[in-house]
Amino acid sequence: MPVIRIQRSELEKLGVSAEVLEKNVRMLGADLKSVDEEIQVEFFPDRPDLYTVEGVARALKFYTLKETPGRYAASAGNVKLSVESSVSEVRPYIVAAVIRNVNVDEAMIKSMMDFQEKLHITVGRKRKKVAIGLHDFDKVEPPFTYTTRPGEFSFVPLGFEEEMSLDEILTQHPKGVEYAHILAGHDKYPVILDSRGEVLSFPPIINGVLTQITPETKNIFVDMTGTDLHTLLRTLNIVACAFADRGATIETVEIEYPDKTLHTPELKYEHLTVSREYAERLIGTKLSDDEIALALQKMGYRAEINDEIDVEIPPFRMDILHPVDIVEDIIKGYGFDNVKRRSIERYHRGSSLRWEEKPRLIMVGLGFLEVKTLTLVSFNDEYDKMRMAREENVVIENPVSELTETLRTWLIPSLMEILRNNRHRELPQKIFEVGYVRKDALERHLGFVMVDSRVGFTDSKSIVERILKDLGVQNYEIREKEHSSFISGRCASVFVSGTETGFFGELHPRVLENYELGYPVIAGELNLEKIN
Repeated sequence: MPVIRIQRSELEKLGVSAEVLEKNVRMLGADLKSVDEEIQVEFFPDRPDLYTVEGVARALKFYTLKETPGRYAASAGNVKLSVESSVSEVRPYIVAAVIRNVNVDEAMIKSMMDFQEKLHITVGRKRKKVAIGLHDFDKVEPPFTYTTRPGEFSFVPLGFEEEMSLDEILTQHPKGVEYAHILAGHDKYPVILDSRGEVLSFPPIINGVLTQITPETKNIFVDMTGTDLHTLLRTLNIVACAFADRGATIETVEIEYPDKTLHTPELKYEHLTVSREYAERLIGTKLSDDEIALALQKMGYRAEINDEIDVEIPPFRMDILHPVDIVEDIIKGYGFDNVKRRSIERYHRGSSLRWEEKPRLIMVGLGFLEVKTLTLVSFNDEYDKMRMAREENVVIENPVSELTETLRTWLIPSLMEILRNNRHRELPQKIFEVGYVRKDALERHLGFVMVDSRVGFTDSKSIVERILKDLGVQNYEIREKEHSSFISGRCASVFVSGTETGFFGELHPRVLENYELGYPVIAGELNLEKIN
Protein backbone atom coordinates (compact mmCIF):
# COMPACT_ATOMS: atom_id res chain seq x y z
CA MET A 1 0.00 0.00 0.00
CA PRO A 2 1.23 3.55 -0.71
CA VAL A 3 3.21 5.18 2.09
CA ILE A 4 2.72 8.95 2.05
CA ARG A 5 5.45 11.17 3.45
CA ILE A 6 4.08 14.38 4.91
CA GLN A 7 6.19 17.24 6.20
CA ARG A 8 4.89 18.36 9.59
CA SER A 9 5.38 22.02 8.59
CA GLU A 10 3.30 21.54 5.42
CA LEU A 11 0.47 19.89 7.35
CA GLU A 12 0.43 22.70 9.89
CA LYS A 13 0.55 25.28 7.09
CA LEU A 14 -2.73 23.78 5.86
CA GLY A 15 -4.31 24.13 9.28
CA VAL A 16 -3.94 20.66 10.82
CA SER A 17 -1.63 19.61 13.63
CA ALA A 18 0.28 16.34 13.73
CA GLU A 19 -1.61 15.50 16.94
CA VAL A 20 -4.96 15.72 15.12
CA LEU A 21 -3.62 13.42 12.40
CA GLU A 22 -2.28 10.94 14.95
CA LYS A 23 -5.61 10.82 16.79
CA ASN A 24 -7.89 10.46 13.75
CA VAL A 25 -5.86 8.89 10.95
CA ARG A 26 -7.28 5.41 11.61
CA MET A 27 -10.72 6.63 10.58
CA LEU A 28 -9.35 7.68 7.20
CA GLY A 29 -8.51 4.06 6.48
CA ALA A 30 -4.82 4.51 7.18
CA ASP A 31 -2.02 3.25 9.37
CA LEU A 32 0.40 5.67 11.00
CA LYS A 33 3.98 4.51 10.49
CA SER A 34 5.96 7.28 12.19
CA VAL A 35 5.56 10.82 13.51
CA ASP A 36 8.51 13.17 13.36
CA GLU A 37 9.34 16.17 11.21
CA GLU A 38 8.42 13.83 8.38
CA ILE A 39 5.20 11.92 9.08
CA GLN A 40 4.70 8.60 7.29
CA VAL A 41 1.18 7.29 6.72
CA GLU A 42 0.19 4.13 4.86
CA PHE A 43 -3.12 4.41 2.96
CA PHE A 44 -5.27 1.88 1.20
CA PRO A 45 -4.91 2.30 -2.59
CA ASP A 46 -8.62 3.11 -3.06
CA ARG A 47 -8.19 6.74 -1.86
CA PRO A 48 -5.79 8.51 -4.26
CA ASP A 49 -7.10 11.87 -3.01
CA LEU A 50 -5.22 11.13 0.24
CA TYR A 51 -1.86 10.60 -1.44
CA THR A 52 -0.84 14.17 -0.67
CA VAL A 53 -0.71 16.49 2.32
CA GLU A 54 -3.53 18.64 0.87
CA GLY A 55 -5.91 15.70 0.71
CA VAL A 56 -5.00 14.48 4.20
CA ALA A 57 -5.48 17.96 5.67
CA ARG A 58 -8.82 18.34 3.86
CA ALA A 59 -10.11 14.98 5.13
CA LEU A 60 -9.02 15.68 8.72
CA LYS A 61 -10.65 19.11 8.76
CA PHE A 62 -13.92 17.57 7.60
CA TYR A 63 -13.69 14.68 10.06
CA THR A 64 -13.00 16.93 13.06
CA LEU A 65 -15.73 19.35 11.88
CA LYS A 66 -13.20 22.17 11.63
CA GLU A 67 -14.58 22.83 8.14
CA THR A 68 -17.75 21.88 6.30
CA PRO A 69 -17.59 20.58 2.73
CA GLY A 70 -17.43 23.47 0.27
CA ARG A 71 -17.55 23.44 -3.51
CA TYR A 72 -14.66 23.34 -5.96
CA ALA A 73 -15.00 25.13 -9.28
CA ALA A 74 -12.86 26.11 -12.25
CA SER A 75 -13.25 29.45 -14.00
CA ALA A 76 -13.32 29.58 -17.78
CA GLY A 77 -9.82 30.05 -19.18
CA ASN A 78 -8.63 31.17 -22.61
CA VAL A 79 -5.95 28.51 -23.18
CA LYS A 80 -6.49 26.06 -26.02
CA LEU A 81 -4.87 22.71 -26.75
CA SER A 82 -5.45 20.93 -30.06
CA VAL A 83 -5.14 17.14 -30.36
CA GLU A 84 -3.91 15.82 -33.70
CA SER A 85 -5.24 12.51 -35.02
CA SER A 86 -1.70 11.05 -35.18
CA VAL A 87 -1.73 10.39 -31.41
CA SER A 88 -4.79 8.12 -31.59
CA GLU A 89 -2.73 4.97 -32.17
CA VAL A 90 -0.01 5.85 -29.65
CA ARG A 91 -1.51 7.60 -26.60
CA PRO A 92 -4.93 8.90 -27.56
CA TYR A 93 -6.16 11.14 -24.72
CA ILE A 94 -5.06 14.31 -23.00
CA VAL A 95 -6.65 16.64 -20.43
CA ALA A 96 -5.21 19.81 -18.92
CA ALA A 97 -5.66 22.68 -16.47
CA VAL A 98 -4.10 26.05 -15.69
CA ILE A 99 -3.31 26.73 -12.03
CA ARG A 100 -2.78 30.41 -11.20
CA ASN A 101 -1.36 32.22 -8.19
CA VAL A 102 0.48 29.27 -6.69
CA ASN A 103 2.71 29.87 -3.67
CA VAL A 104 5.66 27.66 -4.61
CA ASP A 105 8.55 26.75 -2.34
CA GLU A 106 10.89 23.76 -2.12
CA ALA A 107 8.65 21.89 0.31
CA MET A 108 5.62 22.37 -1.92
CA ILE A 109 7.58 21.19 -4.99
CA LYS A 110 8.70 18.05 -3.16
CA SER A 111 5.16 17.36 -1.97
CA MET A 112 3.67 17.70 -5.47
CA MET A 113 6.38 15.56 -7.04
CA ASP A 114 5.73 12.82 -4.46
CA PHE A 115 1.99 13.12 -5.14
CA GLN A 116 2.61 12.90 -8.87
CA GLU A 117 4.67 9.72 -8.55
CA LYS A 118 2.15 8.06 -6.20
CA LEU A 119 -0.57 8.70 -8.79
CA HIS A 120 1.70 7.36 -11.54
CA ILE A 121 2.26 4.11 -9.69
CA THR A 122 -1.33 3.51 -8.57
CA VAL A 123 -4.03 5.11 -10.71
CA GLY A 124 -1.63 5.52 -13.62
CA ARG A 125 -0.52 1.85 -13.63
CA LYS A 126 3.12 2.96 -13.73
CA ARG A 127 2.33 5.71 -16.30
CA LYS A 128 0.74 3.31 -18.78
CA LYS A 129 -2.82 4.46 -18.06
CA VAL A 130 -2.10 7.99 -16.77
CA ALA A 131 1.02 10.18 -16.92
CA ILE A 132 1.13 13.64 -15.34
CA GLY A 133 3.17 16.69 -16.33
CA LEU A 134 3.53 19.89 -14.27
CA HIS A 135 4.99 22.91 -16.07
CA ASP A 136 5.90 26.54 -15.38
CA PHE A 137 3.14 28.11 -17.45
CA ASP A 138 4.89 31.48 -17.83
CA LYS A 139 7.79 29.94 -19.78
CA VAL A 140 5.63 28.77 -22.70
CA GLU A 141 3.27 30.34 -25.21
CA PRO A 142 -0.20 28.83 -25.81
CA PRO A 143 -2.02 27.55 -27.76
CA PHE A 144 -0.59 24.06 -27.30
CA THR A 145 -0.56 21.06 -29.61
CA TYR A 146 -0.59 17.38 -28.70
CA THR A 147 0.95 15.57 -31.64
CA THR A 148 3.61 13.02 -32.62
CA ARG A 149 7.18 13.35 -33.86
CA PRO A 150 9.70 10.83 -35.28
CA GLY A 151 12.51 9.35 -33.19
CA GLU A 152 15.11 11.84 -34.43
CA PHE A 153 13.15 14.85 -33.11
CA SER A 154 15.11 16.40 -30.23
CA PHE A 155 14.80 18.69 -27.20
CA VAL A 156 16.49 19.16 -23.81
CA PRO A 157 14.84 16.76 -21.32
CA LEU A 158 14.52 17.38 -17.61
CA GLY A 159 17.73 16.44 -15.79
CA PHE A 160 20.00 17.06 -18.82
CA GLU A 161 21.67 20.13 -20.27
CA GLU A 162 21.97 19.07 -23.92
CA GLU A 163 19.43 18.12 -26.52
CA MET A 164 18.60 14.46 -26.97
CA SER A 165 16.53 12.83 -29.68
CA LEU A 166 13.40 10.93 -28.66
CA ASP A 167 15.19 7.68 -29.57
CA GLU A 168 18.16 8.65 -27.38
CA ILE A 169 15.88 9.52 -24.47
CA LEU A 170 14.27 6.08 -24.66
CA THR A 171 17.64 4.32 -24.57
CA GLN A 172 19.84 6.63 -22.46
CA HIS A 173 17.70 8.77 -20.14
CA PRO A 174 16.89 6.97 -16.83
CA LYS A 175 13.16 7.66 -17.22
CA GLY A 176 13.30 6.66 -20.87
CA VAL A 177 14.89 3.32 -20.04
CA GLU A 178 12.32 2.72 -17.30
CA TYR A 179 9.23 3.53 -19.35
CA ALA A 180 10.25 2.88 -22.96
CA HIS A 181 8.16 -0.30 -23.02
CA ILE A 182 4.97 1.80 -22.97
CA LEU A 183 5.81 3.20 -26.41
CA ALA A 184 7.30 0.01 -27.85
CA GLY A 185 6.29 -0.78 -31.42
CA HIS A 186 5.74 2.82 -32.54
CA ASP A 187 7.92 4.82 -34.93
CA LYS A 188 6.45 8.17 -33.88
CA TYR A 189 6.08 9.38 -30.31
CA PRO A 190 3.71 11.79 -28.50
CA VAL A 191 4.89 15.31 -27.66
CA ILE A 192 3.23 18.47 -26.34
CA LEU A 193 4.36 21.67 -28.09
CA ASP A 194 3.62 25.34 -27.55
CA SER A 195 2.92 27.86 -30.33
CA ARG A 196 6.69 28.42 -30.85
CA GLY A 197 7.40 24.71 -31.21
CA GLU A 198 8.97 24.47 -27.74
CA VAL A 199 8.57 21.08 -26.04
CA LEU A 200 6.60 20.93 -22.80
CA SER A 201 6.62 17.16 -22.52
CA PHE A 202 7.41 13.82 -24.11
CA PRO A 203 4.66 11.80 -22.40
CA PRO A 204 4.69 9.44 -20.63
CA ILE A 205 8.50 9.66 -20.36
CA ILE A 206 9.86 13.08 -19.36
CA ASN A 207 9.15 16.82 -19.41
CA GLY A 208 11.31 19.39 -21.12
CA VAL A 209 13.80 21.27 -18.95
CA LEU A 210 12.28 24.53 -20.23
CA THR A 211 9.16 24.23 -18.08
CA GLN A 212 10.77 22.96 -14.86
CA ILE A 213 8.93 24.10 -11.71
CA THR A 214 11.05 26.31 -9.42
CA PRO A 215 10.35 28.43 -6.31
CA GLU A 216 9.92 31.37 -8.70
CA THR A 217 7.00 29.67 -10.48
CA LYS A 218 3.68 31.52 -10.09
CA ASN A 219 1.41 29.74 -12.56
CA ILE A 220 1.37 26.04 -13.47
CA PHE A 221 0.14 24.18 -16.53
CA VAL A 222 -0.97 20.60 -15.80
CA ASP A 223 -1.21 18.00 -18.55
CA MET A 224 -2.33 14.38 -18.24
CA THR A 225 -2.10 11.89 -21.06
CA GLY A 226 -3.19 8.29 -21.19
CA THR A 227 -5.35 5.53 -22.55
CA ASP A 228 -8.60 6.05 -20.63
CA LEU A 229 -10.32 9.44 -20.79
CA HIS A 230 -12.62 8.80 -17.81
CA THR A 231 -9.67 8.02 -15.53
CA LEU A 232 -7.76 11.06 -16.80
CA LEU A 233 -10.66 13.41 -16.02
CA ARG A 234 -11.03 12.05 -12.50
CA THR A 235 -7.30 12.16 -11.79
CA LEU A 236 -7.11 15.75 -13.02
CA ASN A 237 -9.91 16.63 -10.59
CA ILE A 238 -7.86 15.27 -7.68
CA VAL A 239 -4.77 17.30 -8.63
CA ALA A 240 -6.80 20.48 -9.29
CA CYS A 241 -8.55 20.23 -5.91
CA ALA A 242 -5.18 19.78 -4.16
CA PHE A 243 -3.92 23.04 -5.70
CA ALA A 244 -7.18 24.78 -4.82
CA ASP A 245 -6.66 23.78 -1.19
CA ARG A 246 -3.44 25.81 -1.28
CA GLY A 247 -5.37 28.88 -2.39
CA ALA A 248 -4.65 28.65 -6.11
CA THR A 249 -7.17 29.53 -8.83
CA ILE A 250 -8.18 26.80 -11.29
CA GLU A 251 -8.83 27.64 -14.96
CA THR A 252 -10.17 25.33 -17.64
CA VAL A 253 -8.34 24.48 -20.85
CA GLU A 254 -10.22 23.95 -24.11
CA ILE A 255 -9.17 20.58 -25.56
CA GLU A 256 -9.98 20.28 -29.26
CA TYR A 257 -10.09 16.66 -30.40
CA PRO A 258 -10.75 15.80 -34.06
CA ASP A 259 -14.28 14.70 -33.12
CA LYS A 260 -15.14 16.64 -29.93
CA THR A 261 -14.23 19.55 -27.67
CA LEU A 262 -13.75 19.31 -23.90
CA HIS A 263 -13.20 21.92 -21.23
CA THR A 264 -11.12 20.50 -18.42
CA PRO A 265 -11.04 20.13 -15.47
CA GLU A 266 -14.76 19.51 -15.25
CA LEU A 267 -14.96 19.30 -11.42
CA LYS A 268 -18.42 17.76 -11.61
CA TYR A 269 -20.42 16.91 -8.49
CA GLU A 270 -22.17 13.62 -9.13
CA HIS A 271 -25.06 12.18 -7.13
CA LEU A 272 -25.63 8.69 -5.80
CA THR A 273 -28.80 7.51 -4.07
CA VAL A 274 -28.52 4.89 -1.36
CA SER A 275 -31.44 2.92 0.04
CA ARG A 276 -31.97 3.62 3.75
CA GLU A 277 -32.86 -0.04 4.36
CA TYR A 278 -29.73 -1.20 2.50
CA ALA A 279 -27.47 1.09 4.53
CA GLU A 280 -28.95 0.11 7.90
CA ARG A 281 -28.78 -3.60 7.04
CA LEU A 282 -25.05 -3.34 6.26
CA ILE A 283 -24.28 -1.12 9.24
CA GLY A 284 -26.28 -3.37 11.57
CA THR A 285 -28.09 -0.57 13.39
CA LYS A 286 -30.65 2.15 12.72
CA LEU A 287 -29.36 5.71 12.54
CA SER A 288 -31.35 8.93 12.73
CA ASP A 289 -31.38 11.45 9.87
CA ASP A 290 -29.08 13.73 11.86
CA GLU A 291 -26.64 10.92 12.61
CA ILE A 292 -26.40 9.95 8.92
CA ALA A 293 -26.06 13.57 7.80
CA LEU A 294 -23.31 14.26 10.35
CA ALA A 295 -21.44 11.06 9.46
CA LEU A 296 -21.48 11.98 5.76
CA GLN A 297 -20.46 15.57 6.51
CA LYS A 298 -17.44 14.29 8.45
CA MET A 299 -16.44 12.27 5.37
CA GLY A 300 -16.70 15.32 3.08
CA TYR A 301 -20.17 14.89 1.56
CA ARG A 302 -23.30 16.97 1.29
CA ALA A 303 -26.44 14.88 1.53
CA GLU A 304 -30.24 14.96 1.73
CA ILE A 305 -31.74 12.36 4.05
CA ASN A 306 -35.31 11.12 3.57
CA ASP A 307 -36.54 7.61 2.85
CA GLU A 308 -33.42 7.42 0.73
CA ILE A 309 -29.98 8.97 1.16
CA ASP A 310 -29.07 11.28 -1.72
CA VAL A 311 -25.33 11.98 -1.61
CA GLU A 312 -23.42 14.62 -3.54
CA ILE A 313 -20.00 13.18 -4.40
CA PRO A 314 -17.15 15.73 -4.53
CA PRO A 315 -14.95 15.67 -7.65
CA PHE A 316 -11.83 14.45 -5.80
CA ARG A 317 -13.52 11.16 -4.77
CA MET A 318 -12.85 8.91 -7.77
CA ASP A 319 -13.24 5.80 -5.59
CA ILE A 320 -17.04 5.97 -5.19
CA LEU A 321 -18.37 3.31 -7.55
CA HIS A 322 -21.30 1.70 -5.71
CA PRO A 323 -23.74 2.44 -2.85
CA VAL A 324 -21.67 0.19 -0.59
CA ASP A 325 -18.85 2.77 -0.79
CA ILE A 326 -21.17 5.39 0.68
CA VAL A 327 -22.28 2.99 3.43
CA GLU A 328 -18.62 2.38 4.29
CA ASP A 329 -18.08 6.12 4.71
CA ILE A 330 -21.22 6.44 6.84
CA ILE A 331 -19.74 3.83 9.20
CA LYS A 332 -16.41 5.67 9.28
CA GLY A 333 -18.09 9.00 9.98
CA TYR A 334 -20.41 7.51 12.61
CA GLY A 335 -17.48 5.67 14.23
CA PHE A 336 -16.80 1.96 14.27
CA ASP A 337 -16.73 2.02 18.06
CA ASN A 338 -20.26 3.49 18.15
CA VAL A 339 -21.86 0.60 16.25
CA LYS A 340 -23.69 -1.52 18.82
CA ARG A 341 -22.60 -5.11 19.30
CA ARG A 342 -25.14 -7.82 18.62
CA SER A 343 -25.19 -11.48 19.49
CA ILE A 344 -25.04 -13.92 16.61
CA GLU A 345 -28.60 -15.09 16.02
CA ARG A 346 -27.67 -18.42 14.48
CA TYR A 347 -24.57 -20.33 13.65
CA HIS A 348 -23.51 -23.53 11.93
CA ARG A 349 -20.73 -25.92 12.70
CA GLY A 350 -17.97 -25.97 10.11
CA SER A 351 -17.01 -29.08 8.23
CA SER A 352 -13.94 -30.00 6.22
CA LEU A 353 -13.98 -29.74 2.43
CA ARG A 354 -14.06 -33.41 1.61
CA TRP A 355 -13.15 -32.98 -2.05
CA GLU A 356 -9.75 -31.49 -1.27
CA GLU A 357 -8.87 -33.48 1.83
CA LYS A 358 -7.51 -36.56 0.07
CA PRO A 359 -5.33 -34.74 -2.53
CA ARG A 360 -3.87 -32.61 0.25
CA LEU A 361 -2.96 -35.62 2.36
CA ILE A 362 -1.37 -37.27 -0.68
CA MET A 363 0.81 -34.24 -1.42
CA VAL A 364 1.88 -33.84 2.20
CA GLY A 365 2.79 -37.51 2.19
CA LEU A 366 4.98 -36.88 -0.86
CA GLY A 367 6.90 -34.23 1.08
CA PHE A 368 5.22 -31.14 -0.40
CA LEU A 369 4.31 -28.05 1.60
CA GLU A 370 0.82 -26.60 1.03
CA VAL A 371 0.43 -22.93 0.09
CA LYS A 372 -2.52 -20.67 -0.72
CA THR A 373 -2.21 -17.97 -3.38
CA LEU A 374 -4.50 -15.21 -4.66
CA THR A 375 -7.13 -15.90 -7.30
CA LEU A 376 -6.62 -12.44 -8.85
CA VAL A 377 -3.41 -12.19 -10.88
CA SER A 378 -1.73 -10.03 -13.51
CA PHE A 379 -1.60 -10.82 -17.21
CA ASN A 380 2.18 -10.62 -17.00
CA ASP A 381 2.38 -13.36 -14.36
CA GLU A 382 -0.39 -15.48 -15.83
CA TYR A 383 0.84 -15.49 -19.43
CA ASP A 384 3.96 -13.46 -20.29
CA LYS A 385 6.33 -14.97 -17.73
CA MET A 386 5.07 -18.44 -18.63
CA ARG A 387 5.73 -17.87 -22.38
CA MET A 388 2.04 -18.10 -23.23
CA ALA A 389 -0.19 -16.01 -25.48
CA ARG A 390 -2.54 -13.79 -23.51
CA GLU A 391 -6.18 -14.78 -23.20
CA GLU A 392 -9.00 -12.45 -22.21
CA ASN A 393 -10.76 -14.69 -19.75
CA VAL A 394 -12.31 -12.69 -16.89
CA VAL A 395 -10.90 -9.14 -16.90
CA ILE A 396 -11.26 -6.89 -13.86
CA GLU A 397 -12.69 -3.60 -15.12
CA ASN A 398 -11.16 -1.33 -12.47
CA PRO A 399 -8.41 -3.28 -10.68
CA VAL A 400 -6.83 -1.89 -7.53
CA SER A 401 -3.40 -2.55 -9.03
CA GLU A 402 -1.80 -4.12 -12.10
CA LEU A 403 -1.26 -7.26 -10.00
CA THR A 404 -5.02 -7.96 -9.91
CA GLU A 405 -6.08 -7.67 -13.56
CA THR A 406 -7.75 -11.03 -14.15
CA LEU A 407 -8.89 -14.30 -12.60
CA ARG A 408 -6.29 -17.05 -12.76
CA THR A 409 -6.83 -19.92 -15.20
CA TRP A 410 -4.19 -22.22 -13.67
CA LEU A 411 -2.15 -22.54 -10.47
CA ILE A 412 1.45 -23.02 -11.64
CA PRO A 413 2.27 -19.29 -12.27
CA SER A 414 1.27 -18.40 -8.69
CA LEU A 415 3.37 -21.27 -7.33
CA MET A 416 6.32 -20.09 -9.43
CA GLU A 417 6.09 -16.66 -7.83
CA ILE A 418 6.50 -18.27 -4.41
CA LEU A 419 9.61 -20.09 -5.65
CA ARG A 420 10.97 -16.78 -6.94
CA ASN A 421 10.44 -15.14 -3.55
CA ASN A 422 12.27 -18.03 -1.87
CA ARG A 423 15.02 -18.48 -4.47
CA HIS A 424 17.77 -17.89 -1.89
CA ARG A 425 16.49 -20.61 0.44
CA GLU A 426 17.95 -24.10 0.56
CA LEU A 427 16.92 -26.82 -1.90
CA PRO A 428 14.85 -28.79 -2.61
CA GLN A 429 11.66 -26.73 -2.44
CA LYS A 430 8.39 -28.60 -2.99
CA ILE A 431 5.05 -26.78 -2.78
CA PHE A 432 1.48 -27.47 -3.90
CA GLU A 433 -1.95 -25.85 -3.88
CA VAL A 434 -5.51 -27.11 -4.16
CA GLY A 435 -7.68 -24.23 -5.30
CA TYR A 436 -10.10 -22.72 -7.73
CA VAL A 437 -9.30 -21.45 -11.21
CA ARG A 438 -11.65 -20.19 -13.87
CA LYS A 439 -11.71 -21.14 -17.53
CA ASP A 440 -15.16 -21.71 -19.01
CA ALA A 441 -16.38 -22.27 -15.45
CA LEU A 442 -14.94 -22.54 -11.95
CA GLU A 443 -12.72 -25.60 -11.61
CA ARG A 444 -10.86 -27.14 -8.67
CA HIS A 445 -7.25 -27.86 -9.51
CA LEU A 446 -4.24 -29.44 -7.84
CA GLY A 447 -0.97 -27.80 -8.83
CA PHE A 448 2.58 -28.54 -7.73
CA VAL A 449 6.12 -27.31 -8.43
CA MET A 450 9.51 -28.54 -7.28
CA VAL A 451 12.92 -26.92 -7.69
CA ASP A 452 16.18 -28.82 -7.10
CA SER A 453 19.68 -29.09 -8.50
CA ARG A 454 18.86 -32.47 -10.06
CA VAL A 455 15.23 -32.87 -11.05
CA GLY A 456 13.60 -33.63 -14.39
CA PHE A 457 10.66 -34.95 -16.37
CA THR A 458 10.86 -38.46 -14.89
CA ASP A 459 10.40 -37.04 -11.39
CA SER A 460 7.27 -35.15 -12.41
CA LYS A 461 5.86 -38.30 -14.05
CA SER A 462 6.48 -40.33 -10.90
CA ILE A 463 4.70 -37.72 -8.74
CA VAL A 464 1.65 -37.54 -11.01
CA GLU A 465 1.35 -41.32 -11.24
CA ARG A 466 1.55 -41.61 -7.45
CA ILE A 467 -1.19 -38.97 -7.08
CA LEU A 468 -3.45 -40.80 -9.55
CA LYS A 469 -2.86 -44.16 -7.91
CA ASP A 470 -3.58 -42.84 -4.40
CA LEU A 471 -6.74 -41.17 -5.69
CA GLY A 472 -7.88 -44.52 -6.94
CA VAL A 473 -7.69 -43.63 -10.64
CA GLN A 474 -7.09 -46.79 -12.68
CA ASN A 475 -7.99 -45.94 -16.26
CA TYR A 476 -5.49 -43.23 -17.21
CA GLU A 477 -3.04 -42.67 -20.06
CA ILE A 478 0.09 -40.53 -20.44
CA ARG A 479 0.52 -38.82 -23.81
CA GLU A 480 3.22 -36.47 -25.13
CA LYS A 481 2.24 -32.80 -25.07
CA GLU A 482 3.66 -29.57 -26.51
CA HIS A 483 3.26 -26.67 -24.09
CA SER A 484 5.10 -23.34 -24.44
CA SER A 485 5.87 -23.21 -20.69
CA PHE A 486 7.68 -26.56 -20.79
CA ILE A 487 10.75 -27.90 -22.57
CA SER A 488 9.80 -29.53 -25.85
CA GLY A 489 9.77 -33.30 -25.44
CA ARG A 490 9.64 -33.04 -21.63
CA CYS A 491 5.94 -32.42 -21.15
CA ALA A 492 3.00 -34.81 -21.10
CA SER A 493 -0.78 -34.84 -20.68
CA VAL A 494 -2.83 -37.05 -18.39
CA PHE A 495 -5.96 -38.58 -19.90
CA VAL A 496 -8.55 -40.20 -17.61
CA SER A 497 -11.22 -42.26 -19.38
CA GLY A 498 -10.21 -40.57 -22.64
CA THR A 499 -10.50 -36.98 -21.29
CA GLU A 500 -7.48 -34.72 -20.75
CA THR A 501 -7.37 -33.93 -17.04
CA GLY A 502 -3.95 -32.34 -16.58
CA PHE A 503 -0.32 -32.05 -17.62
CA PHE A 504 3.16 -32.11 -16.13
CA GLY A 505 6.83 -31.83 -17.09
CA GLU A 506 10.02 -29.80 -16.86
CA LEU A 507 9.67 -26.04 -17.21
CA HIS A 508 11.40 -24.14 -20.01
CA PRO A 509 14.70 -22.34 -19.18
CA ARG A 510 13.21 -19.03 -20.33
CA VAL A 511 10.42 -19.43 -17.77
CA LEU A 512 13.05 -20.08 -15.08
CA GLU A 513 14.89 -16.95 -16.20
CA ASN A 514 11.68 -14.90 -15.96
CA TYR A 515 11.32 -16.02 -12.34
CA GLU A 516 15.04 -15.57 -11.57
CA LEU A 517 15.52 -19.26 -10.77
CA GLY A 518 18.90 -20.91 -11.35
CA TYR A 519 17.90 -24.57 -11.00
CA PRO A 520 15.54 -26.94 -12.88
CA VAL A 521 11.86 -26.87 -11.96
CA ILE A 522 9.24 -29.54 -12.55
CA ALA A 523 5.53 -28.73 -12.39
CA GLY A 524 2.18 -30.36 -12.84
CA GLU A 525 -1.51 -29.52 -12.65
CA LEU A 526 -4.57 -31.77 -12.46
CA ASN A 527 -8.24 -30.83 -12.86
CA LEU A 528 -9.85 -32.49 -9.84
CA GLU A 529 -13.33 -31.94 -11.26
CA LYS A 530 -12.55 -34.47 -14.00
CA ILE A 531 -11.03 -37.00 -11.60
CA ASN A 532 -13.46 -37.09 -8.65
